[in-house]
Amino acid sequence: MNLLLAPQYLIPFGSSEWFKASGTTFLLIAIIVGAGYILTHSKKHTLGRFIGFFLLAVAISAHLYLAWVNRWTFQDSLPLHLCGISGLLSGYILLTRNQILYECVLYWGLAGATHSLLTPDMPQGGEGYMYYEYYLQHGGIILAALYATIAMGMRPRKNSWLVVFGFSQVLMLVVGITNYLIGSNYMFLCERPLVDNPLIIGQWPWYIISFEVAAIVHFLLIYAPFWWINKKEKTTTAKV
Repeated sequence: MNLLLAPQYLIPFGSSEWFKASGTTFLLIAIIVGAGYILTHSKKHTLGRFIGFFLLAVAISAHLYLAWVNRWTFQDSLPLHLCGISGLLSGYILLTRNQILYECVLYWGLAGATHSLLTPDMPQGGEGYMYYEYYLQHGGIILAALYATIAMGMRPRKNSWLVVFGFSQVLMLVVGITNYLIGSNYMFLCERPLVDNPLIIGQWPWYIISFEVAAIVHFLLIYAPFWWINKKEKTTTAKV
């Protein structure tokens, strides 16, 4: 296979390959988060730091590999997709426990990376290191968000979903300008992705509106359990 001409690779949802790759990834996430939850305070933070360094190494290794095989380009390889940004932040939050970046990974990561594992779309082809990096990166984003929340006890702040959504609009503007300047399609703002996802509706620019609506719905669904827990705790405290 000519690495310089690696074709885009899609894995159909529910196929045998999907179950082997995405299914295994989801299972490993559950096992690691569960292990972190039952560990002692010091050990769960030690494991969190190890995961953090590992995820940062994965994020950096992808760029080194693409440069090595002469496939790194400004148009395709910058970490300007939401999952690319979340991939870098996911390791960082486990090392620093930065609150605002944790909230970004929680909303962007759980929404975006989950869909990426449900409908795998590999722009660098389905062979070689980038195949495994795809699952390490997207699985790592979900792992970091869940591990920080469940094992390390981090929580999103009140109305954090709205703050992250507002920040996302600024990010879209910056990425859109970058796309215009260098002829790229980061965050799929210029052309719709090829994956078969019912949440992607219409052609440009209408599918971007479906992205925005889907983002609001996903952010609210992620925030809802924390809103309910906070409300329940306040009710219990008031009764005491």
